Amino acid sequence: MQKQNNGQYLYSPSDLVRYIKSPFASIMERLLCEGEISRDLKNQETDEAKLLTDGGFEHERKFEETLSQQHKTVTRIAGDNLQEKQDNTIKAMQAGDEVIVQGYLSYLPFAGFADFLIKVSGKSSLGDYHYEVWDTKLSHRVKPEYLTQLCCYAEILKEIQGVLPDYLTIALGNDQNERIKTIDCFAYYQAIKAAFLQEQNKFDKTKKPHPADYKEWGQWSDYAQNLLIKEDHLFQVANIRYQQIKKLNEAGIKTLSELSQTNLNAIQGINQKAFERLKQQAELQEKAKSGELPFRIITPNQNELIGLALLPPHSASDVYFDIEGFPFEKDGLEYLWGVTYFEGDERCFNCYWAHDREQEKKAFEDFITWVYQRWHNDKSMHIYHYAAYEITACKKLMGRFGVCEYEVDELLRHGVFVDLYQIVRSGLLAGVSKYSIKDLEPFYNFKREGEVANGGDSIVAYDEYRKLWFDGQQEQARLKLDAIKAYNQKDCDSTQELTFWLRKQQQANHIDYMNLNATTQNEKNKTEEEIAKELEKAQKQAERDRLRQSLLSRAMTDTQLQMFKNLAWMLDFHEREAKPTWWRLFDRLGLTEDELFDDFDCLALCQRTQKAPFEHEEDRITNLAYQYTFDTNQEFKVATKRFYVWGEDTDKGKELTVKFLEKLSDLKKGVITVQCSQALPQRMTLIPDEFVNPKPIPLALKNVIEDICKGSQQHLAIQQFLARERPVIDGHTNNDIVIATEPQQRLNEIIEIVKNLQNSYLVIQGPPGAGKSYTAKHIIAELLKSGKKIGISSNSHKAINHLLLTTMQYCQHKGIKAHFVYTKEDEALERQQAKRVENAQLHNQIQNACVLGTTAWGFAREDMTNQLDYLFVDEAGQVAVANLIAMSRSAKNLILMGDQMQLGQPIQGTHPLESGSSILDYLLRDQATIDNKMGVFLSESYRMHSAVNQYISDYIYDGKLHAHPDNDKQLIHLPNDYQGELNKQAGVVFVPVHHQHNTQASDEEVDKIKSLVDELLTRKLTTKEGETRQVTWQDILFIAPYNHQVRKLQDELGSQAKVGSVDKFQGQEAPIVILSMCTSDAAEAPRGLDFLFNKNRLNVAVSRAKCLAIIVASPQLQITKVNSVEQLKKVNLFCGLVESPNN
Repeated sequence: MQKQNNGQYLYSPSDLVRYIKSPFASIMERLLCEGEISRDLKNQETDEAKLLTDGGFEHERKFEETLSQQHKTVTRIAGDNLQEKQDNTIKAMQAGDEVIVQGYLSYLPFAGFADFLIKVSGKSSLGDYHYEVWDTKLSHRVKPEYLTQLCCYAEILKEIQGVLPDYLTIALGNDQNERIKTIDCFAYYQAIKAAFLQEQNKFDKTKKPHPADYKEWGQWSDYAQNLLIKEDHLFQVANIRYQQIKKLNEAGIKTLSELSQTNLNAIQGINQKAFERLKQQAELQEKAKSGELPFRIITPNQNELIGLALLPPHSASDVYFDIEGFPFEKDGLEYLWGVTYFEGDERCFNCYWAHDREQEKKAFEDFITWVYQRWHNDKSMHIYHYAAYEITACKKLMGRFGVCEYEVDELLRHGVFVDLYQIVRSGLLAGVSKYSIKDLEPFYNFKREGEVANGGDSIVAYDEYRKLWFDGQQEQARLKLDAIKAYNQKDCDSTQELTFWLRKQQQANHIDYMNLNATTQNEKNKTEEEIAKELEKAQKQAERDRLRQSLLSRAMTDTQLQMFKNLAWMLDFHEREAKPTWWRLFDRLGLTEDELFDDFDCLALCQRTQKAPFEHEEDRITNLAYQYTFDTNQEFKVATKRFYVWGEDTDKGKELTVKFLEKLSDLKKGVITVQCSQALPQRMTLIPDEFVNPKPIPLALKNVIEDICKGSQQHLAIQQFLARERPVIDGHTNNDIVIATEPQQRLNEIIEIVKNLQNSYLVIQGPPGAGKSYTAKHIIAELLKSGKKIGISSNSHKAINHLLLTTMQYCQHKGIKAHFVYTKEDEALERQQAKRVENAQLHNQIQNACVLGTTAWGFAREDMTNQLDYLFVDEAGQVAVANLIAMSRSAKNLILMGDQMQLGQPIQGTHPLESGSSILDYLLRDQATIDNKMGVFLSESYRMHSAVNQYISDYIYDGKLHAHPDNDKQLIHLPNDYQGELNKQAGVVFVPVHHQHNTQASDEEVDKIKSLVDELLTRKLTTKEGETRQVTWQDILFIAPYNHQVRKLQDELGSQAKVGSVDKFQGQEAPIVILSMCTSDAAEAPRGLDFLFNKNRLNVAVSRAKCLAIIVASPQLQITKVNSVEQLKKVNLFCGLVESPNN
């Protein structure tokens, strides 16, 4: 950032990086340039930062040497001033020099020196070549800010050469060159640049930014923290939220002291219990100002499972555990496993290092084996840790590597892991501004020293260790590891001393331990049935282990070995997939009702109504029904019909469950009715029973894999698929599967391909509106003419029945006789007189020219083996490969239809290698579209206007999806001389709505959408068929990411509005789609920015629109701070959507 003589500012790409990291720091830097503040307020540059800078210059010099050896013309730009350097850079580009070093690029108001410009082929204004920008970075990973810098240089290059380079390249410190597509980050850069320039243009040097309005302070953090302390700002109160500060300010409470002394008993907009806790917290922090160490123990009510009631008694075998993780390795690397324990009276420490995946696996195995054996020898032993990181890592790695699964399950099931943070959070209040373990250490007089002071320091130190080791500086690298180890040991020792201190408080306050998990005590009381089940489970595991070894011993090639490894891991797919269900249940049973209030899947604090329990028969069950009311401000989605009742047991000591009666409930009005075998309490909290029994799928899966292991030729189709072989098609000699481009010819060709499959498979990828169902019904109809026996499957009965219905209607229209069978109640199929049966009777319906529709639970049955000629799997991007294998034995040929770029597989577990993949994700890996040599890509959308399709094609389908010309007849007509927000006849319109502190709902967006609808309903539209008519409610879909916003929209717009989440509308379409993002800050969004900006979900939402997609959102979402390249790509996708009208 440089102020020029004319008063204008010249910015560098690094100024954008500063702004991304901290808008506060960006404004402070401008104030410094203006001479309004002293440089003394800025943090001092550390010696470490200086070393990094010097190392960066050396890395750049070495890379230049490498390029000099690889290229003939390497030109380093020289000049006496910036203008001369700019001129020389352009001359070198025009001359076609292969490499240009330190080229000066300028396109006001941005300018800077690009490390390297590399000549590549491709037309531009320079000729048949153009330049890409390369940058050197000492880091071993690509950081998001690097790409923002490169995008800035790429944009300047476009002004010189007329084309934007397709790729950006980072030459990393580990000699790896990472290439990123420019389209994957350029829209985000544009948004950041626009916000930065807007901030600079409205800059007022008389106004200093306030630290409380920002989350990051950059190199001005010391100044910011001192100011907040000086002002006694509410920001200091531990665990306070922005929204709560706002509400307190509105009530006249501006400082921590005022909060600690307030006589108010309630604040509008803050939960009563939360307000009381904030007041008590402030009181303790106010006392702490005088140097005291005040704290207050929260005494649990009788039978209340909170706080110190969850702290087990001491065992001499107890261990105290802490992991150091490196988040910047792909999927994270848990590189140090530390544990403190006692041998007699001596405190000991041990650790396990891991610098790559194999070592990580070994460290995990060694640690779990050690603690499991220790627990096996002493069942009173526990593993203490602080916060959820350690237990989350163990769950992740047991899935990633497929090892120690039994041991971790046992430790979890018996409650051996104890999270001290959960005990602290619900068990005491302390005079500290944060509840990290380091903030609590003064209370138990724990002292720290050392080079590494916190978790952030450990990540930096480990990154430096990797660089030093790579550069051959082993001795310095080992010193870094020693410092990290010392820090980790301190963390483990601190965990131990915190445990002892908490136990003293437990005893002093006469709080008894309440064992959350009584399994250990009940071990001796197992029933014969339970013992038999455990024995059966052990026998099945032994069988799977034998089969796994047999599989791996048969591999002849690397490809076969990889396939067999995946098959081996798939043997445990369903068990692994069920584990998170049980973990969540266990975790939820241990939470308080207030905590469950914030869980989308739970329904907390339901209150019995005056209505007496009544008899209601459903599914031949006559248990009494009970009516309850609940707070509709809860985000609640019903994903199951059975729920556990928190804190309640049956007469036999099992967890009590109830059945949800949908027809007798009105969730929008806060009324729920449930059915139970015993009397229910006046107040209850519901926790979902999410377990779905996978039988008979696992057995079928095992049998098919067993056959493959024996070399059987029975299952050729699935074996070709698993090996990613090209489909086997009788008489087919073309390189591409389908070569015709004219729609009818193409359809006929696909039909012939399917008819000529030779015990093989075919993938048909159908993007939005590309006619997947249309194609499928024509194929099936032609097969029925030949008397073929056909199955239709998917994850959902809705998808199955939809394809059944459209095919049945088409066959009836064409006079094709066939027998249609379904297994899930469907009024439309019933009206068409299709036959409904249970899965157990499905095999009895097999006859020539039949179509059977059911899920994997039906087709995996043994009595369905070899019954079908073709199995069509719809929405194959959502169906697990493991389930496909189980179903595959029912049919000779497999037709796999779907689109992995739309809603993905609802996977829960973590699975090794590719064993947890969906069908299409497995086959295509990271490809957006299927190769024409491997399958069929339906490349023409019959739904979206080209102005909508362009975004979907460019950002989702590598530019391969085209809009049918007739789609452009679809228009929403504008009034004459219209100047408002909805200023497009077709395409994407962004409507910015400014709001703050909204997470899962926004009244501001609801109000804006209501006004947009009022405007739209006065418009006329023209359909693809050329009909012009008035826009109606039926022409608009309203989509929101969260159910809370869905409810708000439905309440405001009324029953005539079609409102729902993305999941509800997959497969549907309308002329107009209005997408409400509703979140103010993606960092605060439920389920995070990965959910909010999920590529598949955005694809489905926008591609419902035939004509107009309206995005209503906070403009701040475009400049969401990102911590990884993957996150940047997700936000970039949203930015591309917002900017698409201007592309």
